[in-house]
Amino acid sequence: METNKRKVLIIDDHSIVRQGVYLLIRKHFTNTEIFEASTLNDGKSIIKKENINFIILDINFPEGNSLNFVENLSIEYGDSIKILIFSALEETIFAFNFIKAGAHGFLSKLSEQEEIVRAFSKFFETGKYLSDELKERLLDNMIRKSNASPIEMLSIRELEIARLLVAGLSNNEIASKLYIHKSTVSTYKTRIFEKLGVNNIPALLNLFNLN
Repeated sequence: METNKRKVLIIDDHSIVRQGVYLLIRKHFTNTEIFEASTLNDGKSIIKKENINFIILDINFPEGNSLNFVENLSIEYGDSIKILIFSALEETIFAFNFIKAGAHGFLSKLSEQEEIVRAFSKFFETGKYLSDELKERLLDNMIRKSNASPIEMLSIRELEIARLLVAGLSNNEIASKLYIHKSTVSTYKTRIFEKLGVNNIPALLNLFNLN
């Protein structure tokens, strides 16, 4: 008698990423039913209809980032749905907020295929995955909480905007990329500078390079 299939939902707004993850899972993991969603709202609809066990989730979507999505899932479903963040953004900067929100792991899209397969295997087997580097940083923070990086005080949206500022984007370019008003970017920029104790972009860049 066949055991119940694991149900995996891939939520990513890039079709090529969804296809790549789909093919990897189909090739390496039997007895798995795979669902796809290009938006967070579509993901919510599938979760309500299907008994999803695992979610592989990107961070950024045209409709916003997925931090609140993770928090809401964690509240509603607890540990019955395991969530792996799969992103090209820096794990040492972005992973902490998502783990706090209820995600069960973080995997870089920049990883080699062999590492991605190994991570998926660990995630499906244990319900969690963290790279060795991220484990060390988490342990470091637990041991020396008072010395935690000030960057970790930023919200996920603040981190997102800070990263774009560091990349050299103007307020107008950030507003266009994130579908928000230029004045909103200015407000976030002021808040970021205040939290980090810097007053210009070079100082912000230097702070990010130290973490």
